[in-house]
Amino acid sequence: LHSFSGEPIRTLIMNLASVFVGVIVGFVFMWPFTLIALGVLPFMAVGASLEIRAFVGEDSGTGDDESPSGRIVIESLTNIRTVASLALEDVRKKEFDEAMRKENQHPIKGSASGVGPFFQNWGTALLFFWGTWLLTNYPSLFDQRDFLVSMFSIMFSLTGVAAAFQGTTDKTKANAAAERIFNLMEKESEIDPLSTNGKKDV
Repeated sequence: LHSFSGEPIRTLIMNLASVFVGVIVGFVFMWPFTLIALGVLPFMAVGASLEIRAFVGEDSGTGDDESPSGRIVIESLTNIRTVASLALEDVRKKEFDEAMRKENQHPIKGSASGVGPFFQNWGTALLFFWGTWLLTNYPSLFDQRDFLVSMFSIMFSLTGVAAAFQGTTDKTKANAAAERIFNLMEKESEIDPLSTNGKKDV
C-alpha cells in the first residue's frame, strides 16, 4: 500500500520542492548559470541516484535474493577457522571466481557502477567552467557570491532529488508480496478444525 500510495506522493513532493527552490534561488542570483544547470541537472540527478544506490548497497540482499558469490563470501568468513584449518582457501577462491563469472557475464554491466560518478563529476566540472567564464567576462553583473549561491542551491536541490529516490520500493516486488499475501488469505486449509467428520473416541 505504501509503495503505491504514500511513496509516490512523497517522492513527487520532495522532487518538486528541491528542484523549484534550487532553480528559483539560482535564477535570482545568477540566471545564465542556472540556465545551463537546468540542462545538466537531469543527468546529474540520474548520476546521484545511481551513486547512492551503489554506496548504500541496495543490491545487497539476504536469503533468496542473495547472490551465489555473496553466499560464498559469507560462508567463508563465518567459518573462517574451518576454512583455514582444512586449507580450503584456494578452493573457496575458485568457487568465488566461478560464481562471479556466472553473475557478470557481460563486463559492461559491471562497469555500470561508474556511470553515476561520471555524470556527477563531469556535470560539476561543466558548471564550474561556465560559472568561472561568466565571472571573468561579466564582472559588473555577477560576483563570486552570486556564483556560489547559485551553485550550492543547484547542488542542494540535486541532493534532495537523490534523497527522494533513496529507499524507494521496487513495485515488482511489492506486487509479488501482495499476491502472496492474498493467496495465503484465500487458500482453504486442508484441515478443517470445525469439521464433525473423522474418527471419534467414545
